[in-house]
Amino acid sequence: MEYGGAVNEFEEFFSEKCYEQVADAVQKGEKSIVVDFQELDLFNVELAEYLKDNPESALDAAEEGVLGVDIVPDEEFKIRFTHMPEEDFVLLKNLRSEHLNQFTPIEGMIKRASQVKPEVVSAIFECSQCGDRYEKEQDSSQLKSPYKCDCGSRKFEVIEKKMTDTQLITVEENPESRDGSEQPSSLQVRLEGDLVDPEFQKKVIPGNVAEITGVLKERPLKKNSKKYDIYMEANYLEPTQMEFEELVLTDEEKEEIEQMAEDDDIFERITDSIAPSIFGHRKIKEAIALQIFGGVKKTREDGVKSRGDIHMLLIGEPGTGKSQMLKFTGELAPKGRYVVGKSSTGAGLTASVIRNESTGEFELEAGAVVLAHKGMAVIDEIDKMGEEDRSSLHEAMEQQQISVSKANIQATLNAQTSILAAGNPKYGRFDPYEPIPQQISIGDTLLSRFDFIFPVKDEPDKDKDTELSSQVLKNHINPEETDAEIPQEKLRKYVAYSKNFRPDLTQEAADKIQEFYVSMRTRGSDEAGESVPITARQLEALVRVAEASARAELQDKVRVKDAERAIDILTYCLEQVGVDPETGEFDIDMVESGVSSSQRNRLQSVKQIIESEAGDGSVEIEKVLEIAEEQGIPEDQAEEVISRLKRDGELFEPEQGHIQRI
Repeated sequence: MEYGGAVNEFEEFFSEKCYEQVADAVQKGEKSIVVDFQELDLFNVELAEYLKDNPESALDAAEEGVLGVDIVPDEEFKIRFTHMPEEDFVLLKNLRSEHLNQFTPIEGMIKRASQVKPEVVSAIFECSQCGDRYEKEQDSSQLKSPYKCDCGSRKFEVIEKKMTDTQLITVEENPESRDGSEQPSSLQVRLEGDLVDPEFQKKVIPGNVAEITGVLKERPLKKNSKKYDIYMEANYLEPTQMEFEELVLTDEEKEEIEQMAEDDDIFERITDSIAPSIFGHRKIKEAIALQIFGGVKKTREDGVKSRGDIHMLLIGEPGTGKSQMLKFTGELAPKGRYVVGKSSTGAGLTASVIRNESTGEFELEAGAVVLAHKGMAVIDEIDKMGEEDRSSLHEAMEQQQISVSKANIQATLNAQTSILAAGNPKYGRFDPYEPIPQQISIGDTLLSRFDFIFPVKDEPDKDKDTELSSQVLKNHINPEETDAEIPQEKLRKYVAYSKNFRPDLTQEAADKIQEFYVSMRTRGSDEAGESVPITARQLEALVRVAEASARAELQDKVRVKDAERAIDILTYCLEQVGVDPETGEFDIDMVESGVSSSQRNRLQSVKQIIESEAGDGSVEIEKVLEIAEEQGIPEDQAEEVISRLKRDGELFEPEQGHIQRI
């Protein structure tokens, strides 16, 4: 096909097939028109082939052709093509020299995006001797002047520059298309013109997965090198995996979702759709469902923000299906990131500073929690992570941002991310005689930031085991038959639609939560040891979960029913984790610090006995035990306290059988 013929064909295509689209773009004053490639293929196969094989002249022909449409003014329109056929997509690892200068579609995750910078497209030069002017297009990294003027002079001055905005992004291959131990391939993509408009930039966020169409180009690795590097001049970028808020729903889908929400047992159906192939764990699935919907983020007038994201921790014995539930949740939530403890570092979770090879400048690269902004970060085997790496999560979980101060880069990144973590108890399985919080090897400060902590126990029970084994074996016999109540894609759209709702707390629901909170606190103060059953942190968690419950049923108000659901889950959690084994009472200190208030009171009593008896010297252990017994502390418990104080470095034995404070 000749260039002129292509121009005429494109003019016909825009006049017949895309007239409304062109009219719409002209009316809105847009700079480009997005064309569905499949439509062009149906209109004229030869033209579609011409575009694939000679993209540069075909794109020029398209831009010239659109000017022939009667309503188009004489300004430049960029023509952008999207929806290339599935079979044309090339995996990043399969890009070769044969693809150079071809119109190629690729798909990958945006890993990094540089800042938008202006670039010279063409410049007008004036001869400094005779004043003749020449226009020269600029296509290399250096500004090139004309070689020689007609008068023989080689000195030129730049009079005028025509600029465009450009941005470089790095696209990395999707994990699904990689084999085994391959390193992910990446490609630099150059965006320009209206692809860097502030409105379009919302799609070009690191972490989003996108389909990109464009022309593959080459550039020498070094000056006069025979080895070349490849990059892509993007024609269009279409995100395929975005935040819940950005999913676009049709009117029919919205109607269908609203009809689903009218069902009385919609929440039960949603719960059944969470990891349907895993048997049991009803309460945990309920909590995961609520976590996906999330509470409402609020910013008060004084600038204090309260998060809406719910964080959850599953501590469980091996083989209870924790990782499967985590994997499922990570895939359901858009921008879900799944990381495993041992192979994750603090920088990998939050952000790292790397040196850009081409410019030599330091750049910030986002880690998993930042990439999952407005999505979900799933951290498996959190107990196997290094203590320092784990502590990097503190700020992300409560302040919902990550501050970086490295290599002269001071930056604060947003991380409004829900965290779902899982780990094993210290010794692999739970010790029935030791409080659960003491069996979790995660720091108390991090532990207290989780709204819910669920122990997942694996206790033999004939009826339960029969059901579980039937379910597992059924999954193996008919792997395709595990039907969810609501298919994953539909559930994702349901959650996306629910994010439009920002339920307000009603007075009745607030009273219900307050009544529960106050009665729990009162229960603690009635005890002699004054244990603290729950703190304000759990109160906030209750509000968040109640909001998520209302959102799950597409309600604008948080009802008493939602408050009851939140209280029910929190009570279940506290029964599992926050009960003092000695008194049988709720005691949040068990979760927050691993020491119950009754233990703490014993510690204080034993310390006082040693202080009053020993003064600055030492005292016999026997004597301390005797006095402790008189005060109502059994001998074995007093011995345990002394050994604990020795372990913590507060006491030492100057001689056999004597004890002294340090």
